Amino acid sequence: MGRWTLCFLVLAAAIPRPAFAQPSNEDVAAENGVKTQEIVSFCLDYADGWLQQADPATGLLPRNLKGDRFWNAKDCAADNFPYLLLVANMTGQVHLEQAALAILESERRLTPRIDSLPDTYDFAKGGFLEESEKVQDIIFGASEYAKDGLMPISEWLGPGPWVDRMREMVRDIWKHGNVDTGRGRLPSQNVEVLGNLMQVMSRLYWMTHDVVYKDWAYLIADYYLIDKEILGMERIALRDHGCEVLGGLSEVYVIAASEDPAKRDTYRGPLHRVVDVILEKGRNDDGMMPNGFDVRTGEQSWEQTNDSWGYVYDAIYTIGLVDQHASYREAAEKAVTNVYRYLGANWERGSADGYADSIESALNLLNRMPCARTFAWVEQSAPFILDRQRPDGIQEGWHGDGNSARTMMMYAMYLTQGITVAPWRKGMGVGSVSDGQGGLVISLTADWAWDGVLRCDRPRHKDYFHMPVDYPRINQFPEWYSVEEKTVYVLTLPNGEEVQLLGADLWRYPLHLEAGSTVTFRLRPAELEPKTAPADSCAGDWRALRNRAKDGGALKEWQETVRKALLKVLRIDDLMESHASSPPPARVTGKSEENGFSRREILLECSPGQEVPVIVTVPTGAQGQRYPAVVCIPGHATEGAKLFDIETIYKGYARALAGRGFVTLTMSVGWHDQREKGRTLMGERLFDLVRGVDYLESLAEVDSGRMGCAGLSLGGEMSMWLGAVDTRMGATVSAGFLTYMNQLEKNHCMCWKVDGLRELVDFPDIYSLIAPRRLLCQIGEKEPADQFNPVLARRAFAEVTRAYDAAGVRGRAELAIHGGAHEIDLQSLTFFLTGALGSKDTAK
Repeated sequence: MGRWTLCFLVLAAAIPRPAFAQPSNEDVAAENGVKTQEIVSFCLDYADGWLQQADPATGLLPRNLKGDRFWNAKDCAADNFPYLLLVANMTGQVHLEQAALAILESERRLTPRIDSLPDTYDFAKGGFLEESEKVQDIIFGASEYAKDGLMPISEWLGPGPWVDRMREMVRDIWKHGNVDTGRGRLPSQNVEVLGNLMQVMSRLYWMTHDVVYKDWAYLIADYYLIDKEILGMERIALRDHGCEVLGGLSEVYVIAASEDPAKRDTYRGPLHRVVDVILEKGRNDDGMMPNGFDVRTGEQSWEQTNDSWGYVYDAIYTIGLVDQHASYREAAEKAVTNVYRYLGANWERGSADGYADSIESALNLLNRMPCARTFAWVEQSAPFILDRQRPDGIQEGWHGDGNSARTMMMYAMYLTQGITVAPWRKGMGVGSVSDGQGGLVISLTADWAWDGVLRCDRPRHKDYFHMPVDYPRINQFPEWYSVEEKTVYVLTLPNGEEVQLLGADLWRYPLHLEAGSTVTFRLRPAELEPKTAPADSCAGDWRALRNRAKDGGALKEWQETVRKALLKVLRIDDLMESHASSPPPARVTGKSEENGFSRREILLECSPGQEVPVIVTVPTGAQGQRYPAVVCIPGHATEGAKLFDIETIYKGYARALAGRGFVTLTMSVGWHDQREKGRTLMGERLFDLVRGVDYLESLAEVDSGRMGCAGLSLGGEMSMWLGAVDTRMGATVSAGFLTYMNQLEKNHCMCWKVDGLRELVDFPDIYSLIAPRRLLCQIGEKEPADQFNPVLARRAFAEVTRAYDAAGVRGRAELAIHGGAHEIDLQSLTFFLTGALGSKDTAK
């Protein structure tokens, strides 16, 4: 048993997991099928949307939709065309595949300018954009087209016209090389071109075993590792358009290690020195990387977090794999297990392409070192891509839209473990999960009657490329579960019948599904030796008590279990057992009369010897009447009086509620000094609020059956907690907070993070404890991606509504996305609380 396996098993055993909280493999496969329905719909709409934008005369795609009405190799061909073809093939949409292949044929016929090498083709001219050829620009475009466009197609589809096109371009790139190194002529001195070519030629060599590709690859590797050592450069680029050299060198190194020990020995020292310097100077404490760094000074370029981090770690992992160098694997593992802290990060200035590259970075490495919390990060990051698509299928209107489709289909292949169906149309869910013993559980859902084929993946690195090992590399589609051509497998049909099939039969297995059906299959090798599930690289599992209740009874059981567990984690379980026996002592320190209400400054002794200042308002003329009451909670470093100021981000909501006939209690909880040893800061804050509710309940003016809470930012977080654990809260308003815990790992106060919390739940689960009582969450449309943004809020809220669905009261939970930023939306808050709790017009 490996070190990672042992660590995982010990930690997993320490986490309590009630039986009802653990979904079956069938449940997980079906849930994955729901996710792939959204992904496939996104990708099919992308393909349809972009094909409608094709030039009517040639069928070629424009570079973007905002003025560049021309086709070019480095963008259109490299980043958009290939994923039209791959979406078409992965979904088995014949009409899309024919359209994509027509683009390839048209490009091959119209765009070559120097032998087979393409140049930019202008639609208006019906010819080349530039009057004269620029050889190096053409070589650059062809190298990008080969590496980013044709290589990923060949990774999924194997030999075909795309490989023929790649081979002819590579041949002519070298034909026109004019950079003399003393060993031979290189096509360019551009670091990206040479990196591209090493990757392309390495894979062409494995595919064809034509030694010319190996010789060309060695020529470039010699140039960088012998003649012009990389560490002699002033700056090492780590982002795409610069990191390709390291990726290329790692692939050439695999060839040398497999076939030329002397060459490997020559390369090992220089290559290790480069990696060691990158690991020393080119990452932060989480393993994330800047765009580049100065080799001499170590100064890092952190204009943004490098979305291509995985491209570099692919190479580092591969070099470590070749040399059995554990520290290189561990470096990649560190990044994989820490990227969850960068949910909503400013990848490539917030573009969908940046998110796509970062998710791709993770998935390629997760295939080798699975990590549950990073898979969750992938799921939470995907909406930053999916939610940007317009009704016409266009996302951002430039060639990078293709990269988004690439990554979403790559994510779908994880959710299906490489299983696809043809045709895979909208309304079909395909999901799979490993059974942990060498087999799969497969779920298929069809809205309409369906006839087609189930397609299992194959070991493409062996069948198509004849590689000695499936090393991580750019522009591949990871193999999750592949079936060998001549191995016998057992497919268990939904009716329990077992069918024995060869792997080749499972590459296209005919099926029929009835309309509205959800069916489950099981797949395993006929001669199955028990296997242990791959070790999780994370330090233990998270979210063991995730809400999966499907009916009111299960929800109530789950809520009772989770509340007890959370109070224990917060270390206030003992306090909560006895708090309601009497209200906290109160000392009035000031009074004033305002328009429609009286205001009292009070010190509440929420715990022995600890007085907490609060502001209480009571409607004017309240004698003999009972009113609804709201606990109003400010954010960090904010006094309660700010909630009465209309000029602040709180919009004076406490004043507005007081004027509408609510009793209010405003309590600040933004302090950071833990009072009592053995407690937690969050627990003490929460218990203060609970004691505030005890005080409200004791007031003659308060109708204890109509109490609620509201807050913004930290106040929104504490409203969530108060509504979750104190069932006296009939209505909760949580503003500027709804998100996932991953998003709070960077650029936020870490006071939310309590030991043991993440192992149990995420924020949507805590909000789910409020059901079936009323809930309003507010988020500003202008919140930045790394704050409490609407993308994550919508997805988190979708999880919360499942609890309300289980309780049969979906309409009691509301999400208000308003046009502001990190602030209260006063109109929806007052409207919600008035409807949920009543106002002065409903005083009793």
